[in-house]
Parts: sequence; structure tokens; C-alpha cells
Amino acid sequence: MRDTAVSLEHIGPAAGRADPKEGFVEDTSRRGAWLGRLAAIVGLLVATLAGGAFLLSRADGPVFVFAGGPLRSGERVDFAAVDWDGLDVLHELELEIVEAGSSLTLWFSVHEGAPYVACDLDCIGGRLARWPQQIERDDRVVIRIDAKRVEARLVHVPHGSDEYEAVRAGRARKYSGDEGGRAAAETAAHGAVVKVGEALTGRSKRKEPGDRLYRVDPRRRGA
Repeated sequence: MRDTAVSLEHIGPAAGRADPKEGFVEDTSRRGAWLGRLAAIVGLLVATLAGGAFLLSRADGPVFVFAGGPLRSGERVDFAAVDWDGLDVLHELELEIVEAGSSLTLWFSVHEGAPYVACDLDCIGGRLARWPQQIERDDRVVIRIDAKRVEARLVHVPHGSDEYEAVRAGRARKYSGDEGGRAAAETAAHGAVVKVGEALTGRSKRKEPGDRLYRVDPRRRGA
């Protein structure tokens, strides 16, 4: 009996003691499995984003707030055939930048029969990549509005000019107060975002305003 007790005494503690090597292997295995799952999730997100960007780049125009591909649908009409004053009741148009092969949705306003579009934050010479930088290289655009497509070009309206002040005032009236309706709330939110953006990009400390205003002019079809 004593021999048996001694044997159990020696066997018991040894059997209950964990092997450090086994614990290390187990921790390494768990860490590897976790990293593998994380890598799979990241890979899935990257693939989803890349697939979404690919589909958007081939979409017929912008999709909600996302830039899309070239404008393909809509009746092609001459610039002079469009009743721009009549269309001023609308808030948005779709604009294709020909050189970039991309399109986006923009607010617009009409002044003396001509439509105008604008970029409001850090548009040229700043830290952000904005669509006016593409217009600086190639001013050709296609406008789609009211199910019609019009070939046009964008002409920069300088800050401080009479044209600039008149168009900006008209744009403010259109998108604020009773005339703006839902757009009035969006205008207020947009203005707040622009102020924060100008502070973050340092544009608020520069003399030249960060916005760009463009007049939409006709261009010869196919030019």
C-alpha cells in the first residue's frame, strides 16, 4: 500500500501541471486564426470597394452622391434648343467631364438665360482633389437635364466680377428661404461643412476664396 501511495503522490502533481510549450502553441494558433479572419474581412472589404468603384465607373451617370460614368441615355439636343430659364425650377443637373469620363450631380442656377454650376470648397490649388482641377485641363462637358443631353463647356467666372456677384446672389436666393424648400436645410448643412473644410485645409487663411463658379456655354457638337 505504501508503494502505491508513493507512486500516486509522484504521478498526481506531474499530471496536473500544464506544459508551457503546449500553451504557447495554443496561443499562437489562436492568434493565427484571428489574423486569418481579419485578413479575410479586409480582403472582402477591399474587393467590395473595388467592385463598387468598377460598377460606378461604368454606370450611366452618377448614382446618388457617387460619381458615375459617362452619360449615355437621354435625347441629344442643341444648347440653344434648351429652355434654361424654364428648367431653373429644378435644383440639380448631371454633368459629365469628358476628359475624365466621369459624371457627377451638381446644383445649378440660371442667370440671364445661362446656367451656372459651382464648386464651393478648396477647388483649385488646395489639398483636395476636386473636379474643377479636371476642368482646368479640359473644359468640355456634357449636361443631362430633363432627360436631354447637351454638349457644352465650362467657363470660369472670376471672383469679384459683376457676373460673379449677380450669379452668387441668385444662387443664394434659389437655395435658401422659401424658394429653396428642402434645399434650404441642405444649404445650411452644406455651408457648415464648407466652413469646417476651409478651416481644416487652411483655405480660410488664404486671401483667394476656395470656391469656383462656372458658366455653362455651348460648344460645337463633337468638338
